[in-house]
Amino acid sequence: MKKSVLKSIAMMLAVSMAFASCSSDDSVPVIPTATLNIEIPANLENAVLSDATATLTNVETLKEYTLGDEALIKNGDSYQLAVANIEEGTYNVKVKGHLDFTYKGVAGQKDFEMSSDNVQISNSANSVSLVVSTFTAQGGFVISEIFFTGTSTENGGSYSGDQYIIITNNSDMTLYADSIAVLESAFNTTTKYDYTPDIMSEAFSVQACYMIPGDGKSVPVEPGKSLRLAVNAINHKETYPNSIDQSDADFEFYDESSNPNFTDPDGAAPNLDKWYCYTATIYQFHSRGFNAMAIAKMQTTKEDWLENYSYDAEYLFVFGDFSKTMTKKGIYKVPNSWILDGVNLSVESVREWNVIDASIDAGWTYCGKVDKDTDRFNKSVIRKQDENGKYIDTNNSTNDFTPDAPASLLSSSAE
Repeated sequence: MKKSVLKSIAMMLAVSMAFASCSSDDSVPVIPTATLNIEIPANLENAVLSDATATLTNVETLKEYTLGDEALIKNGDSYQLAVANIEEGTYNVKVKGHLDFTYKGVAGQKDFEMSSDNVQISNSANSVSLVVSTFTAQGGFVISEIFFTGTSTENGGSYSGDQYIIITNNSDMTLYADSIAVLESAFNTTTKYDYTPDIMSEAFSVQACYMIPGDGKSVPVEPGKSLRLAVNAINHKETYPNSIDQSDADFEFYDESSNPNFTDPDGAAPNLDKWYCYTATIYQFHSRGFNAMAIAKMQTTKEDWLENYSYDAEYLFVFGDFSKTMTKKGIYKVPNSWILDGVNLSVESVREWNVIDASIDAGWTYCGKVDKDTDRFNKSVIRKQDENGKYIDTNNSTNDFTPDAPASLLSSSAE
């Protein structure tokens, strides 16, 4: 009996040892350290990643490895998360976080989430890279509408105090509009001279510059949202029933006039920071659209710009048999690299040229078929949208804008 029991115990030990040996041979290798690289797009500047969380889920065992901010390490233009003692295998990887950055000088932020499935992690492939996708092909601020024609009045006249321009965040993230300026060209599209020096390829010559104030992150604009900048942020309908209530505008162009006969009402909206304007009285857009308009991210102080960003240009004035070399003094300029968007405006019957570089706008748009066309009133130029609701921006206003379009605020107020 004892011999039989001892024999059985011996056989059980042998089987147990065999299983242990087999289990050891089939165990999953453990990788001491695997690295998850979170790569930041090269077109972003001053990018800072925070609130990062990564989850790696083993497809076969469903075992999860979770990493947080405490494991985040910055390495050049990317961030790294290191996971220790991870089993070799196939993983689904998910990463989410918050990104602060600047793009073309404009501050922005975005919460992001991205994933990559069936990623192989082994001792020979222990690094995984994911790129934060932030900007669509049509990203950043654009001019979405310019209403410069004014409205027709009940007595057959016209009124232009209700003009406005709308700028829209055309990206998929929150951007800050602080320090974005609205610019009007110093030269008309209806009168062409050969100016010396010709700086168009380097800078935009302007006669008006009004900037959105802020400390850098004071004016957030969510994806697809807009800011309306009114010439006068008052309810114009109180005096002109056919006009617009602009009292809810986001900002207004306000001027302290030196002429008591031309005063500017200070509406409810915050005032734009006036850097410069050619007129000593009240600024309004050209009601026939003889200038180019642009928006730019100002990248210096007002004092520096006024002191160091002006020039004089000579041109030959010819009238019949008379000709004379003239000098246009004190033209202010904004580098093309600061400009976010620009639109040439004109009228076909009198148009002679574009006054902003073709890299910014190779085309032009309009309201009215001929000069002083009374059909232009109540109309604006409105940027087209694609099937996804994104504004089309090919740097050619002929393609990108609908001319002679009913002004959006007049259309909405009539509904």
